[in-house]
Amino acid sequence: GGWAMMGPAQVTAKQGGLLTVSCSYKPGYELYSKYWCRPSFLWLCFTYIAQTDGSEVTVMQGSMSIRDNHTAHSLMVTLGYVTPGDAGWYSCGVRRRLWFSLWHTTKV
Repeated sequence: GGWAMMGPAQVTAKQGGLLTVSCSYKPGYELYSKYWCRPSFLWLCFTYIAQTDGSEVTVMQGSMSIRDNHTAHSLMVTLGYVTPGDAGWYSCGVRRRLWFSLWHTTKV
C-alpha cells in the first residue's frame, strides 16, 4: 500500500486516566523525526504537541510522552490525566525534509 503511517481510527480513555496510542510506520523512516499534533485548517499540523528527534529517546512534554521504537517501526504516544478538553482529532506523523509530512489521524 501507499501508507507511511498507520494507527487506530479511534481510542478512548477515562477522565483522569491514561491514554496510549500506537502508530506504526513503514521501514525506512526510522531516523526521521516523528510527531503528535492536533490538526487544524485542512487537517494540517502547524504546531506539534510533542515530537522526537529521530532517535529512540522518550520525549516528555507535560503529562505527555512520545517514544519511537525503530525495531518495531512504531511510535508510542502516552497522555496522562486525560480531561474532556483532550477529546478531538490528533495526528501522528513522520516529518520529512520536503514541505509536506506523512501522517495518520486518530479520534480521541
